[in-house]
Amino acid sequence: MKLDKIFIILGLIVYSSLAFFLGNYSYKLLLVFIGISALIFLITKLHFEPFLSILIVAIILGLFLGLPPNTLIDSIEKGTGSLLGHLSLILGLGAMFGKILEELGAVEITAKKMISVFGVKRIQLGLLIAGMCISFSLFFDVAFILVIPIILAVAKELKLDKIYLALPASIGVLTIHALFPPHPSPSIIVKTFHLNMAEVFYHGLIVALPTAFIGGLLLTNSNLVKTRVNLDNNEKNISVLKIENQTMSTTFAILLMLLPVLLITIPTIILGIPNLSETIKGILTIISNPVTALIISLLIAIIELMITKGLRIRTIVPLLSQSLKTIAVVLLINGAAGGLKQVLVDSKVTDEIVSLTNGLNLSPIVISFLVAAILRISLGSATIAAITTLAIVEPLVSTVSYSPVFIMLSITAGSMFCSHVNDPGFWLFKQYLNLDFKTTFKTWTLGTTVSSVIAFFIILIITSFA
Repeated sequence: MKLDKIFIILGLIVYSSLAFFLGNYSYKLLLVFIGISALIFLITKLHFEPFLSILIVAIILGLFLGLPPNTLIDSIEKGTGSLLGHLSLILGLGAMFGKILEELGAVEITAKKMISVFGVKRIQLGLLIAGMCISFSLFFDVAFILVIPIILAVAKELKLDKIYLALPASIGVLTIHALFPPHPSPSIIVKTFHLNMAEVFYHGLIVALPTAFIGGLLLTNSNLVKTRVNLDNNEKNISVLKIENQTMSTTFAILLMLLPVLLITIPTIILGIPNLSETIKGILTIISNPVTALIISLLIAIIELMITKGLRIRTIVPLLSQSLKTIAVVLLINGAAGGLKQVLVDSKVTDEIVSLTNGLNLSPIVISFLVAAILRISLGSATIAAITTLAIVEPLVSTVSYSPVFIMLSITAGSMFCSHVNDPGFWLFKQYLNLDFKTTFKTWTLGTTVSSVIAFFIILIITSFA
């Protein structure tokens, strides 16, 4: 019997056992299990439109869960509107800010400067840090597409294996994209859980730095990922790192890349100082909001573009409009996921989940990670996996003694898990590096899996002392 058939049989046994267990415990949980399975089947096997798939499953599942037909659509609209009210602003402003940074050449300046500072012998570390810095302000695909040509050019000039350079940088980009606002998944969870931004970034960095270092740097240099490297006589000036017509300083470029993060975290930290006047508190609260931080960052970037390139605002407006076209599908899919989330909440499925987890004595951290990881493997989209997991584990937040920031981090860590053929990131890495499937699985898929698990274990260690 072929190995793939054995895995299929084992999968069916596990699936049937889980369905039987849930059916004995609660018919609602069984219906949710079947509904999510149907969603996975529609998207991955039938290649049905994800937005429509989620809506169809939400409606049918809501009816079977007992929601009255006259309130079911209201429930979906409520969930969609609640999510998009925040997410549409974040995605729209983020897309426009990323486009202006691209026009300014800030990504190129940041990446090339990091390589120059760390030198050839520590070039991987330089690219890892560059990837993390760039990803704070850019969505994953944009950051990857902008930085990968620089990596390939450096690899060619130094005669280095392109995976040796690309994997650490890509894992750095993914780690920041998954764990931190103002990216979609963490932004939604932060808003839902009413988390303190300073705490999010503080604990997030504690998790992200070792995750990226181990999953990106150590893994690339291990026997698991075999790369051909010879750095012996490579301490020289690299011609492809020369920046043509640099219009702004490197320091300003890096600060501009990190400006939204700085505007979110610094005012939040200052708010912790006692005896501040109400006026100052109000101003700092407004500035620290991710939407306001992105607006301020975008306006500064636009002014810089006008000054350095002598452009007028009417020339810049088409660039902003063009960037918004790229997020339409993402918004619709995430909005539908918000509708599905609200159906689960209004049908009281979440109460059943709390009861089940209390009976099994399962940690919410473990549940959050496992559910997100399973959905990530099944659906491919890290954002949909995180939002769906949020609906399932949200009621568990009130039951924990530690900060709910760690539940947020466990959800987002799980959403990084095992990127494969149903994830656009997998194809970006494969196509841009011109790799075969086997090599892509042994590098990118392995890297995302290791990074996800490392982040999860770090969270477990921290919460065990809480």
